[in-house]
Amino acid sequence: MEHKTVFRDMHRYRPAIIAIIVYSALLLLSFHYSIREGLGRAESLHDPSCSWLYIRRLLLIAAALLAPQLSGMRGFGMYGWHISLRWLGIAVALGIVIGFGNKGGFDPRHPSALALACFHAGATELFFRAYLISAFSRSFSGFWLPVILASLLYGIFYMTVWTAWHQQPLGRLLFIVLFSLIGLIHGYCYKKSKSFFVPWIMHFLGVLRYRLFL
Repeated sequence: MEHKTVFRDMHRYRPAIIAIIVYSALLLLSFHYSIREGLGRAESLHDPSCSWLYIRRLLLIAAALLAPQLSGMRGFGMYGWHISLRWLGIAVALGIVIGFGNKGGFDPRHPSALALACFHAGATELFFRAYLISAFSRSFSGFWLPVILASLLYGIFYMTVWTAWHQQPLGRLLFIVLFSLIGLIHGYCYKKSKSFFVPWIMHFLGVLRYRLFL
C-alpha cells in the first residue's frame, strides 16, 4: 500500500519536477552565454544581428513543446489557442498600460523591431506561462500556487539578462520582484482566460517603447 502511495505521489509531481529540471537547465545555459560569455550585451540592445537573441528564444519554444511529452502532458494542444473579445480587450489594455511604463523595450517605429518583439513575447509566454503553469497545475491543486511558482521562476530568470545582472544587489532584487509581479499579472490572465494569446498580446504590447511617440 505504501509503495502504491509513493508511486502515485511520484506520478503526480512528475510534471512539476520535469518542469523545474528543464527550467534549471535553461537558466544555467542562459546565464553562461548571456552573462559569462557576454552575448547578453547585444541581446539586451535588441540587435537583430545577435544570434543568441534567436537561439535563446528558440530554446524556450523547444522546451515548451518537447518537455510535456516527458510527463504525459498534451503540450502544444492544451495551451489554449483561442481568445474571446472580452479577453482580447483586457490583453490590449493591460499591455499598453505596461508598455507606457517600460523605459526600454523595442522601437515600435520599425517593422523588424515589431517582429522581434512578437517573437520574443511569444517564446517567453509559451514557456513561462503556457508550459510552466500547465505543468505546475498538473502537480498542485488550486488556482494560485502554479501561477505564483511560475512567476517567481520568471523573475529569477531575469538574472540572465545583461542589464538586470549588471546592477547593484538591491537593483537585482528589484528586477526579480518587478518581473515576478509582471509574471503574476500575465499568469493570472493566462490561467483565468485559458488562452495563450492573452499573455502573448499583453507581453508584445508591453515591450514596445510608446514613449518614443511622445
